[in-house]
Amino acid sequence: MSSAVSSPSVVPAPVARSQGKLVFFALFLAATAFVTYMKNRDAFDGTSPMALHYAPAKWFLVAHAGFGMLAIILGVFQFSNRLRARYLQTHRLLGYIYVVSAFVSALFAVPVALKIASPSLVAATCTQSFGWIVTTAIGLYCIRNGNLAQHRRWMIRSYPFAMVFTVARLIIPIPAVMKLGDTGIEVVVWSTVAMAAFLPGIFLEWHAISAPRSTA
Repeated sequence: MSSAVSSPSVVPAPVARSQGKLVFFALFLAATAFVTYMKNRDAFDGTSPMALHYAPAKWFLVAHAGFGMLAIILGVFQFSNRLRARYLQTHRLLGYIYVVSAFVSALFAVPVALKIASPSLVAATCTQSFGWIVTTAIGLYCIRNGNLAQHRRWMIRSYPFAMVFTVARLIIPIPAVMKLGDTGIEVVVWSTVAMAAFLPGIFLEWHAISAPRSTA
């Protein structure tokens, strides 16, 4: 016998929108555009100090910077719940482009540093590149094996290594840092790489860390 009362239709829950996340990434992209312009405004003037400094590595730099900027921009959209929920295929496509861009940018960063940077900055670049490649590769491995939860956690660990580009360049021009010269630059770069390595872990575990202690 058929039921006299029809079951109610199921309405999908709306995707939550985080205004805080939107503001954060909007400010981050604005800061990235600002530091990119300020750093590279004399790039096409072959006689400028900036162009002369990067001249030995300019072709490596083109690949490193181009793919790195692509990864920074695409990474922001990958954190969009709305894009992931409504346009899953687009999310996947952009995700694969992000992975390729991260690998290429991270690998080309090493020869750039070898040609123009101090030994300390070469070591910092290798550390950052290694961290970026490993976290991105684990995120890719997880999604290929259907482990969505761990995929998201490892991509959250991946993106801060890309953010080092912007954060370091916002700090280095501070007068107190500039007075230290090359030492100040090295301190900032190493510090931002270290923050990229362990701050995501605190963020991901914060609810467990801040949860009240359970009674026995």
